[in-house]
Amino acid sequence: ENERAKINPKKGQVIISRSNTELFVGASAYIDNDYPNLFLPDKLWQTVPKPQINMKWLSYLLSSRYVRYTLSKLATGTSGSMKNITKGELLTLKVLIPPSAEQNKIAQILSTWDKAITTTKQLLANSQQQKKALMQQLLTGKKRLLDENGVRFSGEWLGKRLSELADVYQPKTISQSVLTDTGYPVYGANGVIGYYESFNHEREQIAVTCRGSTCGVVNWTQPRSWITGNAMVINTDDMPSICKKFLFYVLSGSNLNYLISGSGQPQITRSIKNHLVDVPKLEEQQKIAAVLSTADNEIAALQQKLDALKQEKKALMQQLLTGKRRVKVDDEEAA
Repeated sequence: ENERAKINPKKGQVIISRSNTELFVGASAYIDNDYPNLFLPDKLWQTVPKPQINMKWLSYLLSSRYVRYTLSKLATGTSGSMKNITKGELLTLKVLIPPSAEQNKIAQILSTWDKAITTTKQLLANSQQQKKALMQQLLTGKKRLLDENGVRFSGEWLGKRLSELADVYQPKTISQSVLTDTGYPVYGANGVIGYYESFNHEREQIAVTCRGSTCGVVNWTQPRSWITGNAMVINTDDMPSICKKFLFYVLSGSNLNYLISGSGQPQITRSIKNHLVDVPKLEEQQKIAAVLSTADNEIAALQQKLDALKQEKKALMQQLLTGKRRVKVDDEEAA
């Protein structure tokens, strides 16, 4: 029985989750390589290919919205945390199967999108890592930039309490009942929580979440927005010696956990005013902020590209895997 139970993931096949949470039951994955040292648990099925079936095409079909929805509806179980699909139920699934040549073409087209998505994900991860390294160097003074004359900045950074650099306060909280789907964004404990007809901050602000599970998270808010009492505002509008964006990067790279108290409802008190920040001269602050803002713009552009590629692939799957859009197959491919 032990030998019979040793099922290795094999290249070119598809594994399917037969027992899982409601979100993942029926989920599947295409296997790119042989894995002789891995074994499948009894919660996973592995498909056995039949002639004239492209397994890559089948993997896309099984991951499509329609099939995932259908499989989730077939799943049974009284527990809200664990659902099951029987083999018989899986085999009753009816799908549209195009000719073999068209399967190959569809798999090829969608694989091209997958490669673009994977490449963009890697570029995004690299950019995020590069920004992290830049923050560690620039915000600690380990790496000094050049001034307008091409001379490297020098001089000691000064330690300042946050209260010396900014006006720190909690704004007035508005009632959840007045939030709408339109208006000015309202920032709460979990980012934007809704919209309101008015705003209490004309410019961008630094907001540190001071209550809840996201306590200590630093946000850069939009101009003309409302910040609730679940966040602490770090306002530098009347402080000419500090660059607001520089301070934002410093705080977002700082460990503020030592300011948090309470376990059931974690919160930051006004002791954040005593948080120490090392700051260089204003010109160097501005240069550092500009470099890190450029890195942020690159990350945002890559994230936007990644989201667009995922959306395009999703739309293509909806068309190609349902027969709404047919692909051209030449004679050689058909043969």
